[in-house]
Amino acid sequence: MVGLRSAPPPAATVVRTWTLADFAELRQLRADLRHALDAQALIPGKELDDLAERMSIVATELATNALNHARSEALVQLSRTKRTLVLDVADELPSVPPRLVEKPTPGSGGRGLRITQELALDAGWYTADRRKHVWAQFGIPRRKRLFHTPRIPVSGLTTFVRLLRRMRH
Repeated sequence: MVGLRSAPPPAATVVRTWTLADFAELRQLRADLRHALDAQALIPGKELDDLAERMSIVATELATNALNHARSEALVQLSRTKRTLVLDVADELPSVPPRLVEKPTPGSGGRGLRITQELALDAGWYTADRRKHVWAQFGIPRRKRLFHTPRIPVSGLTTFVRLLRRMRH
């Protein structure tokens, strides 16, 4: 992604919301987010752990930005489409768009949106209801087949069918 585009996220069903008043609540947000992902019956194991880690980092970065820059509560929403999950973090400063820092200096911060772009499938921002929303979208890992279906080349199908017929007689 070159920049954070101005567009709402894809339409999705709300799974869970949180309201954060201060930084002390970020730890609980990360734990609650993991529980919400577990409740979605996504694929277990390494893929879910990776998804949960990436989403926790992005949720922390976006909520921290909202708490720091807007000096208001951060409203965090987790939503789901059929194939993706969307984190949407809103603050009460719609007049100031999110800004990507080109070359942040050490210790100055300014990396949250870049981190979001690296970890998410897509990201953007929009304003609605007198709030600025910054969102990130993540792909849901696909379930793997539990068994391997043998592949029979079409050219060998006739021979295979004959063999099956002989075995039945």
